[in-house]
Amino acid sequence: APPASTHGTSSIPLAPAPDAPVWDVSNFSLVDGHLILVGKEEEASCRSRNRTGSSISDTTNLHATGGRRDPGERARPAPARADAAGCWHPSPYPVQGLLWKRLRERKGRGVPKAETPAVTVPDGERVPSRSGSRESLLPPPSAAELDLTGDNVIVRPVHGSIVGEKFCFQIITAEGSRSFGCTSLAERDRWIENLRRTVQPNKDNCERLELALNLWVYEARDLPPRRRLRCHLHLDGTLFARTTAKVAGPDGELFWGEFFQLAALPPACALTLALCRDDHPGQPMASITVPLTELAATRQPLERWYPLSGPGGGERVPSVRVRGRYREVRVLPIVRYKELAEFITFHYRELCARLEPTIAVRHKEELAGALVRVLQSTGKAKSFLIDLGVAELDRFDDREALIFRENTLATKAIDE
Repeated sequence: APPASTHGTSSIPLAPAPDAPVWDVSNFSLVDGHLILVGKEEEASCRSRNRTGSSISDTTNLHATGGRRDPGERARPAPARADAAGCWHPSPYPVQGLLWKRLRERKGRGVPKAETPAVTVPDGERVPSRSGSRESLLPPPSAAELDLTGDNVIVRPVHGSIVGEKFCFQIITAEGSRSFGCTSLAERDRWIENLRRTVQPNKDNCERLELALNLWVYEARDLPPRRRLRCHLHLDGTLFARTTAKVAGPDGELFWGEFFQLAALPPACALTLALCRDDHPGQPMASITVPLTELAATRQPLERWYPLSGPGGGERVPSVRVRGRYREVRVLPIVRYKELAEFITFHYRELCARLEPTIAVRHKEELAGALVRVLQSTGKAKSFLIDLGVAELDRFDDREALIFRENTLATKAIDE
């Protein structure tokens, strides 16, 4: 059977609106396939911020779906706990009975009581009771609980330039979408991994496609001078990221120098780069559409100047310089990697010694990153780095000034 994508077909927009609320994930707990709000007030759980619209580019590597996390990241201080199923619950409430009690109370509020009558409107939300009790002001069950056991549930990271916070993820269900904010990259990746395993418990035993886009937006030229401009990144018409708003110089040149790493993408065909004014973000001045097959054709990122076409035209055609790579990674069931993982675990010294003098620097970086991730999952990453470091010392011997200063597998692995 053909590999299934990590996302299903849904009519819900795959990217949140810039003014969409971001919920504090620390007020939620994952219990038996349901994401439950344990905070007492909906307003306290939903972050209200003045959105500046500035870009927050991810400069750190995002872990691929299904990848193991570094133990040091799990050890960061956070109000988290693990249940018998191995799910982490970043919540200050350790008792599951309290969660189920609160959930049953919310579901029971749909039935009007004799002493405090309440009116139910067609959309399911309650009108506050006449007594003005605090109970009537609590969020309805639809806002307090997310069911992750349905079909076509999507869990994906959200770029910070869209929602105004750096570590966010989005859950898309048949009823709609909701964004959640975390305090660190490790916390966000941990939540995404646990939620995806809740949605698809058999994920490691299924063949799938992982889609990712790495894009460097460097600069633009021949722009309208002294205009405050952004570059928006669209995938098949959906906004996924945008650069910082900057003012073009008198000569029409503008430099962004921002890196975007978009992981867990839905299937798409084209990338559109749109140049927009900061005060009119919905009206692109000029744009260019690049087929993703062009960015996926080479193993190395493709760098080009792309001329932008817009309404009206003029003497000078603005253009933007970008460098990007689109990857479609076919992930096999985990049992298919058993022999490879065993070979790397027990023979990484011989493998690195043979490959070190024969491969190019760009391949060393990719190989070292893959080895670190594989050995991290088998618990041998520490020994791997120590052995490469000792081999580095033995190789340079008297030339101590060059130790860990050249483009070797050891330096690339330490960076990873």
